[in-house]
Amino acid sequence: MKLALALMVLGAVACGSPTPAPVVGSPLSVPQLKFAVMDSVGKPVYCDPDFYPVARVGGEQANAVSMYAQIKADAETYAAIVAHEHLASGDLTDAQKLTVYRAWKLLRALPLTPQGNEYPFQYRIQSSTGSAAYEMVSGTVRVDGVVSVTSRSATGAPNCPICLAASMMIATPGGPVRVTDVRVGTVVWTQAADGSRIAAPVVEVGSMEAPAGHMMVHLVLADERELLVSPGHKTADGRAAGTLQKGDQLDGSTITTWQLVPYAGRRTYDLLPAGATGHYWANGILLSSTLA
Repeated sequence: MKLALALMVLGAVACGSPTPAPVVGSPLSVPQLKFAVMDSVGKPVYCDPDFYPVARVGGEQANAVSMYAQIKADAETYAAIVAHEHLASGDLTDAQKLTVYRAWKLLRALPLTPQGNEYPFQYRIQSSTGSAAYEMVSGTVRVDGVVSVTSRSATGAPNCPICLAASMMIATPGGPVRVTDVRVGTVVWTQAADGSRIAAPVVEVGSMEAPAGHMMVHLVLADERELLVSPGHKTADGRAAGTLQKGDQLDGSTITTWQLVPYAGRRTYDLLPAGATGHYWANGILLSSTLA
């Protein structure tokens, strides 16, 4: 009787002790965990450079083909995409490469950072219920793929950057200045209404956090000037960088390279000089301010 009572007490104490849920299945790779989250919660809503600010004819398919080798070189990510999308392991058609590319963009738009045997997540999805168009969903995914949602809240559309990379240099009378160091009052070169170059103080600066998976346009001119800028940023003649293409004329030269590249920076930047145009030179290329 004493032994039975002791076992009952021990059992009661054990049942009352909080213990974390055990990991049941085999640990998954990070890309597999991201797919587990998306399958459970929904696909992330993000600033897709192939369609923001405007879609380029054939642009997404062309980028899918050009990016295929780079995506395939990441064996872990590629294997997860092929398995999730039920694709063949051999050579793929261009249509299948587009499927791979679209899945790769979604994976990039969903950041996961490990904490113990879990990965917390927080990202925006298209809402399927209620009056809000978008929801911000938070939760965790365990290393074996078990997803737990902790909160959902109404939110707005993603704020897509249309500004410069942090490495861009702005032309000033005293020499090039990194865009991150430009302040209100900094004197820069701007374009007057008659097209001449004049010095003027900066009247406004702006900075925006770059969302996960943000892509930038990297373009190179025949005279070796080059630029790294968000697809929505406009040139001095009003064209968005995302609509340009190889062979186009830009600021007195010809574009010899145009490609979308992942952005490693955390923020994008812009400035507005005083004067009639709001134009300035970044890496020697005349651009229009988005703050005008």
